[in-house]
Amino acid sequence: MMKSFTTVILCCLVFAVGAQPVSRKTYMIISSTAAPTVYNHVVAVDMKTGKLTEDIYNTKKRYAYRNSALRPYENREADDRDESKLPLSGSVACMAFDAKNNRLYYVPQLRSELRYIDLKQGQPSFTCFESQSLNLMHNNEDLANQVSRMTIGADGFGYALTNDGEHLIKFSTQETPVIQDLGVLVDNPKNQVLVRSSCTSWGGDLVAGADGNLYLVTVRNHIFRISLPSKQADYVGMIKKLPEGYTSNGASVDEDGNLVVSCGMTTGQNFTPLYKVNWTTLEASALQKVDDVSNVSDMASSNLLFQKDNKQATNTVVAFSATETSEDNLPVISVFPNPVTNRRFQVKVANMKEKGTYKMILMDVNGKAIMEGKMNIGTKTSTTSFSFPAQHARGVYFVHIADAFDRTVYSQQIIIE
Repeated sequence: MMKSFTTVILCCLVFAVGAQPVSRKTYMIISSTAAPTVYNHVVAVDMKTGKLTEDIYNTKKRYAYRNSALRPYENREADDRDESKLPLSGSVACMAFDAKNNRLYYVPQLRSELRYIDLKQGQPSFTCFESQSLNLMHNNEDLANQVSRMTIGADGFGYALTNDGEHLIKFSTQETPVIQDLGVLVDNPKNQVLVRSSCTSWGGDLVAGADGNLYLVTVRNHIFRISLPSKQADYVGMIKKLPEGYTSNGASVDEDGNLVVSCGMTTGQNFTPLYKVNWTTLEASALQKVDDVSNVSDMASSNLLFQKDNKQATNTVVAFSATETSEDNLPVISVFPNPVTNRRFQVKVANMKEKGTYKMILMDVNGKAIMEGKMNIGTKTSTTSFSFPAQHARGVYFVHIADAFDRTVYSQQIIIE
């Protein structure tokens, strides 16, 4: 059983939008020799040459920061005395590369908060969506609800997953994202390994396939295919020929569409951190070592699995029963009208599997709640109306929908005119 992030790293990472060209570049989060289990150094590597090509961020660099995409960046001095106050907030548990907007999305290890690094800026520049926190973790020891896997799907949306598989998060990559909790992964009844087991299936990473599916590589080297929108997890198999003690903490896809895994615990070991996986046999082979890179907790690229041979996806997985593709499997939440013109808006909820009382929380751009209201979800489709408080000014606000445990299941920007 994994008891702490530092004993077995529960990491993840992200992939590319389907229409993007292939790339040799892979982004990595690495640690230093002085602190081998603190992953706070972001670099880029050319996977063809094995050379480090960009030093994007470390704790000694000046950086720019903003707590909303609606605000300008503020320059800040480097200060590594209290890493929890830095933009990575210590170690990062998951990261994703959005090739369309040239951003690295991530969630800090101990915070259920979506953030990104804007790679278009001249210095490390961070945007944190403080007003749209998911509020999944009950405390710093709540590893089950830690968001530890992430990718950008072939559809261009971001997907992130908690360790326990109870929360598959979907987010858009526009300036202010729409964030939605799609709910629990469902095991195929024929699975030999269960996707939500803490012994086999926590940690690791997500990658996206050209076939439209997500692929989960767990820290214990197991692979699952996750079909959307059903969220059904089909067990693919276990990676073979990895050295003893190797854990798959990160994953990415190379320019040929091959799966690459990384290990974040190579200190004192006699193996390289990077291995390529042959999808047909699931056998791994070592890649060349990258200079100054030993422990790699996370990786991200703009490439898709099977981007050169989509037939591999269907030929490798054992013949499972057909995956349900009905949209009824996914909860649908919408806020309308938006913009709001008469100070009244509605929240429509459909296909919510967990019935009961939910809260609508309206927050300002500073993350302050200015209004709360109840929503009783008991039928297939429910619509609730709300009136914007007259004492507050027009402008940009955020609608949060929270469950009985105060976990955010939906977050969207709304404009009051």
